[in-house]
Amino acid sequence: MGLAAPNARIAFLGDFIDAGRNVLRPDDAAVLDRVMILVETGAAVGVMGNHELNALLFHRLDPNGVPLRSRDAKNATQHRSFCARFGIGTPEALDRTAWFLTLPLWLDLDGLRLVHACWDPDAIATIAARRPDGRLHEDDLEEVARKETAFAKAVDLLVSGPEIPLPAGIGFHDAAGHYRSQVRIAWWRSDART
Repeated sequence: MGLAAPNARIAFLGDFIDAGRNVLRPDDAAVLDRVMILVETGAAVGVMGNHELNALLFHRLDPNGVPLRSRDAKNATQHRSFCARFGIGTPEALDRTAWFLTLPLWLDLDGLRLVHACWDPDAIATIAARRPDGRLHEDDLEEVARKETAFAKAVDLLVSGPEIPLPAGIGFHDAAGHYRSQVRIAWWRSDART
């Protein structure tokens, strides 16, 4: 990323961490440091993505001491670069992920709409009824993790996008080898026939 021209704005759409297998040496700390400086100084804007939300949930516990996001092998593998750098549930991991709560789930900037996965006016209205600035609070996270309420489902839609079930008995293995019986849809393609 080059230096931005004076008064230029950069827009980040989330997924600042857990770059995945295609990055030789993911450096979540360096990326976060840079993004945080740019956002906090007003040189950039950013919205929360599913990786940020997943990290918030992965590192926090419910009142019974159970992680809000399972720490099973699949989730731990997806989140390995962040955990390798900051640990699991450590003060530093909690501090770094707490910054994600400063990011809104969407931004509408005079004709430029920013969202990580899906712009859905109904979902935005549902969230805005409780959180007008689009920012989650720590006390929303347990509800969001359960994905049972309209609020939680709206959050999931904005950061993960809509999915539909495949016909019974039909599925596929994703790039990480996990079997999927649901597929994300290209919600923006109103002309799509399949």
